[in-house]
Amino acid sequence: MCSHASTWSDPLTMLADAAQGLGPGEQALCDVLSAGYPAAVLQRHDVLLERSGATRRDLHRLLTTAGFRDLAELQARVSDKLNGQLRSPAARFEARLNPAARAGLLPRMTVLESDNVATTLSELDDSGALAAAVDALLAARRRWVTGAHRSHAFAHLLATDLSVVLGQVALVGGPAAHEVEALIDAGPQDVLVAFGLRRYHAGTLRLAEAFGELGATVVAVTDDPAGPLAARADVCLTAVTASASYSDSPTAVAAIAHALATLTAARSKAAARRLARREHAVRLLSSYAED
Repeated sequence: MCSHASTWSDPLTMLADAAQGLGPGEQALCDVLSAGYPAAVLQRHDVLLERSGATRRDLHRLLTTAGFRDLAELQARVSDKLNGQLRSPAARFEARLNPAARAGLLPRMTVLESDNVATTLSELDDSGALAAAVDALLAARRRWVTGAHRSHAFAHLLATDLSVVLGQVALVGGPAAHEVEALIDAGPQDVLVAFGLRRYHAGTLRLAEAFGELGATVVAVTDDPAGPLAARADVCLTAVTASASYSDSPTAVAAIAHALATLTAARSKAAARRLARREHAVRLLSSYAED
């Protein structure tokens, strides 16, 4: 009989409870999933059926009785649950990209990335956090954006897009570190948008704390509302980073940057005028280059 692997493995417990009231095919599927958990859950349905001797109908009945819409939803739930427990890229690679887990990898990624973005933006809209961050950007005298290592890519994306529609946008940190100059100029009328994901870069945490001490508004874009960067922020934008890969998903983080730039542009009275001036400047420079 299929037993509960542990009290923390909620998806597996749900399957085990469902299988107890069903037939031998569903029980055989549960046994296969339990024995190879979590890698077995991430296999294609045809592999699971071959290993268990069950039918498609057995699989559908087990999943729906357990409360899952389909196998993709179960796989997304398991990946999300494991996400916070696999701390290093090496551990995530071993759990998610081993030979047994590679089957059906792209479909799982498709489901996860779509869910990440939808959940993240919906929750930030419902909580009012996204609107608060946009308010801070519009009201600020200067807008600073920072992020280190992988997070620097998101910071660069936001700073580039914001500078198209707003003035006084500066990217700090990264390869060309200008944190000291930023702190000399920063003040209570400014805002810092800091990107920081696990493992959290100490330089980003120090810069966010320093901006806060100067009275600036700190907006954190992070993956943990109880994490170290969130603790230093006035506004926290939390991204869901569930992943089927060795790296945490960047999709919802990039979506937050895109949403911030888009909503800020939509509400800025000067955005259209700045865009027009930008186009004029581009034409001027292009004509000089052609000459």
